[in-house]
Amino acid sequence: MRKKAKVINLLIFILTILISGCAPSIKEIPQVPKEVIEAERIKQRKIALFTYFERKERLNNIWYNLITGATPLCKKTVRPIYGFEIHDKEMYKEEDIKILTEKFVLDNKPTVWYIHQNSPACKAGLKVNDKISKINDKEVKDTRSAKEITKNSKNLKLLIERNGETIELNMDSVEGCDYEVELVFHESINAWAAPEGKVYVTTGLMRFIQSDEELALVLGHELAHHVMGHITKKMGNVILGSLIDILIAVTTGVDTQGTFQQLGALVYSKEFEKEADYVGTYIAARGGYNIDNAVDIWRRMAVEFPSAISDVFLATHPSSPERFLLVEKTVKEIGEKKLKGEPLLPSSEYFKEKKNE
Repeated sequence: MRKKAKVINLLIFILTILISGCAPSIKEIPQVPKEVIEAERIKQRKIALFTYFERKERLNNIWYNLITGATPLCKKTVRPIYGFEIHDKEMYKEEDIKILTEKFVLDNKPTVWYIHQNSPACKAGLKVNDKISKINDKEVKDTRSAKEITKNSKNLKLLIERNGETIELNMDSVEGCDYEVELVFHESINAWAAPEGKVYVTTGLMRFIQSDEELALVLGHELAHHVMGHITKKMGNVILGSLIDILIAVTTGVDTQGTFQQLGALVYSKEFEKEADYVGTYIAARGGYNIDNAVDIWRRMAVEFPSAISDVFLATHPSSPERFLLVEKTVKEIGEKKLKGEPLLPSSEYFKEKKNE
């Protein structure tokens, strides 16, 4: 026990020496009271929240233009579009609700936080912070139930509360592709199409983007993945690869460790990306965006991701030089069609068939 105590005392002595040796050099650094730090924390949280909503609004503005412009490409995957978004206080943390109420009306029932300026909702007279009580004579309990009613209704009758007054609004819909966009907090410069019919965009990408035209090009690419059925096809390739892994294991006893599943994920991966770049450029143009200079985003991507400049074997995406040149060529193709007065549809039998359906 004495030996153990001596060792502990020695360690404490050594630690004391180390700590004293690593101490800050300036002994009289100004101290900030905790309540002042807390006040600054709230200010920064406020800036972060309202910046997030500004980016969501920008994202929604472009997304509305793309999904309504790309309707002829979406075949039967379309739905009524009204151009407004709702929320309620159950969607946020308690501390955030206090901040958000400086700008938004937040209640248990859904209230409007976004309206596209050229949408049916705007034309019908809907305003931000309108509280929705009924949709098509049905009581609305929360945001989810409200979205379910609007999703399949070609026209809406809204009973809203505005400044203590009850107002009835009627609006017709426009047709648009049945996909949604979401903004997520993440530092990465990224966007991706997900199986549940959504496109996710990171806050890092929103900071990287320099113009609405660039954002339209990126979103058009991701929407094209949905339009072309790439997600389902890729999942099918993965399943086929998994079946081969299982077959080899059963017949030979060899554990492939998912090799063919991984290869399945790579099958046609580059071709899918090229197809999405091509179709996505058309989607951006159909959304009303002049994408002549938006292609420069791939040169700036090369600065952030130098490895993308090389055509790496088994890479899931084409190289940034190839993508730049493909999009540039597509932009030229679109320009020629505009001059000739031709429909802005990708030059493919696939879309000619869609047009005739």
